[in-house]
Amino acid sequence: MRWLQTLHEQWMSARKRRVAAAVRPFHRDWEGLLDDAGVKTAEDRQAAQREAANSPLKLIPFKKKPRFIDKIEVPLESEAWLHGQFGTQTGAEAQAKALSVVKRWAAQPHPLLSEVWSALCRRLEAEFAIPRAVEPFRWLESERVDELLGLLFQLTSREWTEGTLIRDASTQLAHPSKYLESQQSFIERGLEQLFGRETPLESLGIQTSNSVLHFSGPLTLHFADGTAHVTDALRYESTLPVAEIERAVRITTTAKRLLTVENRKTTFLQLARADANRTTLIVATSFPTQAVRRLLEKLPSDLPHHHFGDTDPAGFLILQKLRQASPQRVSAFHMRHRSSPNSPVLTRSELRVIEQLVADPAMEDCHAPLRVMFETGRRGDFEQESLGPPSVGGWPFFE
Repeated sequence: MRWLQTLHEQWMSARKRRVAAAVRPFHRDWEGLLDDAGVKTAEDRQAAQREAANSPLKLIPFKKKPRFIDKIEVPLESEAWLHGQFGTQTGAEAQAKALSVVKRWAAQPHPLLSEVWSALCRRLEAEFAIPRAVEPFRWLESERVDELLGLLFQLTSREWTEGTLIRDASTQLAHPSKYLESQQSFIERGLEQLFGRETPLESLGIQTSNSVLHFSGPLTLHFADGTAHVTDALRYESTLPVAEIERAVRITTTAKRLLTVENRKTTFLQLARADANRTTLIVATSFPTQAVRRLLEKLPSDLPHHHFGDTDPAGFLILQKLRQASPQRVSAFHMRHRSSPNSPVLTRSELRVIEQLVADPAMEDCHAPLRVMFETGRRGDFEQESLGPPSVGGWPFFE
């Protein structure tokens, strides 16, 4: 019954996002419904009317022309019947199932990230109770929420060997070899919700095949056949796939310096717009991806490299990873600790990160702010965005 399927779709569109019980029946123009369902011939329309008359639904005739049907109604007492016809559920049932999934995962002790895992589950529970989606977690899709939380839990419950191929990681987790690839964008959005910052799979040590470089500024890729690819046409942001970077035998730039920037969605774009003279090659990166690593390997060795990141433990950890990946010394750019008594309390895992960073001689220039953080037990005013937009139209961008 095409008309009934179309009615169900339109009714679900109106009802499914509501968790409170409906107080008014759902109505639909009968002729308009048949048109939407593609029921065109007079014979098929008469058959549809007979089917509707024999269902728990209600046909409402025109007041002045009772021989003709004006509307079809889904009475409140017939909603359960309509759900049963198509195997759907009410918004309240979907919400209850999603909350049950989150509570079950919240009760699962995380072996490495107990505090951030609990924080994510608490947030999902609070948002689903409203109800509101937290992408990629949608309360209307409880089975998908369960699948994604399970993936996140699996991926973050072990230490991955740096450079583990994504297909090998997939099979190690007992999934088909291409499964993680198919889920990568969802996983990375989930990791961003878990850690509160953009977090590619490569930050876990898993090497992906579609790493992309996001940058602004003059850049030229030189290839073995003597050709070159110049990427200085776009004013604000350009992208390059890792395959192109790997194909280049060397990479040059007319910029005077390289600036890697942690936050791609705000700070990177602000700095790209502020670099009026195009004297800085600005690259967006959190934990250095394969594309970023290959770029660093092929840029001129004498190009000064600066990094601008958040000043919480993870921000300094990213700086450490960049220093390990870059042939040149990477200087910290505007990464000074800013105290804030109301800032988030450091988790146990963050305290361990600080201890590891302070023990690294290569991070000696950052030991002082790290010790202040450790002693106060708080992150401080750590986000890049708290500095505000660039106040200078070029390097060094901030007064």
